[in-house]
Amino acid sequence: MSDGALFSTDTVTTEARYQWHLWVADVLDMATAALVGWAALRALEQERTPVAMVIAMVVAWILVSAVGGVWGRTLWRQLAGVRLVRAARPPGIPRGVARAFTAPVDLLIAPVLQRRPFDTMLGLYAEPVTAGLSARLKGLAPQLAWLVLLVGSVWLIVTPTRAEMLKYLGRTLTGWHCCHGTRDVTWECKTSLNRAVREARSGREDVKTVVADCPVAAERLAKP
Repeated sequence: MSDGALFSTDTVTTEARYQWHLWVADVLDMATAALVGWAALRALEQERTPVAMVIAMVVAWILVSAVGGVWGRTLWRQLAGVRLVRAARPPGIPRGVARAFTAPVDLLIAPVLQRRPFDTMLGLYAEPVTAGLSARLKGLAPQLAWLVLLVGSVWLIVTPTRAEMLKYLGRTLTGWHCCHGTRDVTWECKTSLNRAVREARSGREDVKTVVADCPVAAERLAKP
């Protein structure tokens, strides 16, 4: 065996060279899916039991994996500088969905085995996107929908649900101070008042009852 063959960098496979870029992207994609699932429950005003949270997050992860299979890219893969491919083409929905169940296992065992056996079984691997910071940032444009989804999810998580708004304004001391304007306006106070006025105008009777006992909200509601 020649020295050239022995020390050639060609022996480093594409899968090995970029597996950690993909590993980081997968971790962030899973975190994004968890946020989306949590936000979806809040948007639907569903009770957030542990079982409901797990189901919502798993469903969100499957959807993220399916969409990521269509193009081979997600927001975090693009930022990590890789895309997921099979024979230099996007994996497709079936493999994207299948990977939703295998990727978490690969994430756990990759640090030990230094490879991703389930991705290999599915014929999937990471390849680099166009080199250069400028090209990578331009490639973010098609991923803006992911960014909008992430920002929207964070907004839903930090904004009170209807149940939280009713409880805060109608049954808590801090909510009473918010309704009477006796303390500095906090984020929870501001967003709860805004939602109460908006839903009272839409005709929700339970909200109207709370607004009637909340001078600040009632004053805003009386304005055109």
